[in-house]
Amino acid sequence: MSTLADQYYIKALDQYPYSLEEAIENLGYALSQNNEHCGANYLMGKLHQEYMHDYQKAEDYYSKALAGKPDDLNVCMAYILLLIITKEYIKAQKLIAYAEKLKGVDLSKTLSFQALIYESKHDYENALLLFKEARLEAYNEKAINHINSKIKRVKMKRKYINKTNNLKEKIQEAE
Repeated sequence: MSTLADQYYIKALDQYPYSLEEAIENLGYALSQNNEHCGANYLMGKLHQEYMHDYQKAEDYYSKALAGKPDDLNVCMAYILLLIITKEYIKAQKLIAYAEKLKGVDLSKTLSFQALIYESKHDYENALLLFKEARLEAYNEKAINHINSKIKRVKMKRKYINKTNNLKEKIQEAE
């Protein structure tokens, strides 16, 4: 049976992302009915992350969503990305390890997140290795193409760094 919080959450989902004002209003109603509603907390966290760039509030909502439903993969994936964006790599690694144990997890996503952590730290070699491993775990063409674009991006960064380092060496030799 659907609760009032579920009904408001479904309305918010219907309005997201086209009418953010109405989506937020319905999420507010849903959370006033049940402040631990996993879906409403997840979507509110996503709104704060993607549109308001209020990462602390987003983290609070994601934490509350996971506390209410610890096996929700959507929340885990969004929360991991937030932690990487905010450079909280240790927390992100712990959440990745936790998510990998959940039933139905897409390992290509968790491996991609691990690679993204290395890329954020400018460790392009390990990032490439993990993205290639993620590509092997991907089971649809869209995911494979997405990972291929990430591999291409990391290779371009690595090439740029190598050129920059070579240029610096030549300048130092010339002095």
